[in-house]
Amino acid sequence: MAKVLLFGALGDLAGWSERDIAADTLGELRGAVAGDDARLAGRLAHASTLVILNDALLPASQRRDDRTLAPADEVAFGSPVSGG
Repeated sequence: MAKVLLFGALGDLAGWSERDIAADTLGELRGAVAGDDARLAGRLAHASTLVILNDALLPASQRRDDRTLAPADEVAFGSPVSGG
């Protein structure tokens, strides 16, 4: 099972910030995290949402739904960050 972390507004939407979820691919994981919540699903799939796999920020080109996950992976999703 992958360890899933939700940061910021994503955790607020889901009502939790950390869970273990069984999924073979990133797409399956997103679906399991979102459940029936279309708003959360949209946020998780949005290009500006940060996806961090095992402490490494994934560029958009590596966030495909068919990306394979290992049981020991840690996947974090976060809201976009801006500042100045």
